[in-house]
Amino acid sequence: MAIAAVIVFVFRGPDTPPPPGTDAGIAIDPSATDPVGVATSVMSAVYTWQPAVQDSPWDALHAQRGNLTGPMATAAATPPDPAPQPIPEWSAWARSGDIVTAVAQPDTSVYTDGTAAEMDGDTQATVALVIDRVVQHRSGEITPFTGYTGAVDLERTDDGWKVANYRLVSAGL
Repeated sequence: MAIAAVIVFVFRGPDTPPPPGTDAGIAIDPSATDPVGVATSVMSAVYTWQPAVQDSPWDALHAQRGNLTGPMATAAATPPDPAPQPIPEWSAWARSGDIVTAVAQPDTSVYTDGTAAEMDGDTQATVALVIDRVVQHRSGEITPFTGYTGAVDLERTDDGWKVANYRLVSAGL
């Protein structure tokens, strides 16, 4: 009987279930990928806002400063002075705990080769993006918010691809 109990314990394992799977603590480094991956990752983060914990959209830009170079890095280094006019909805979003979530996707309709990136040598690229945004409410409801199409300029540095600048081409709902 004791041998049977040992066999069951050894082959079945302890009574406690294994911990649930998680990716917490794993950082994805967008600078280690191609220009399209960097552009989508960085611009999604720049346009995702948490008004309850951020003072302005600049905080989202500032949080991405390690993935930026050139004019974007300069803009992310210090808050603008004077501060721009606040977004009208910002204080209401902050009070209600809403989050503005952005998802940037490559726009493959721009360049004739069917890709979203135009390379300029080995160290510069321009990526066409579509940025869709929604407001996520604490209730679980989602409200569409502005979306953009744009072009993101990237430069390859010693640390990988970094966003140098961007231009919004159009906006809409």
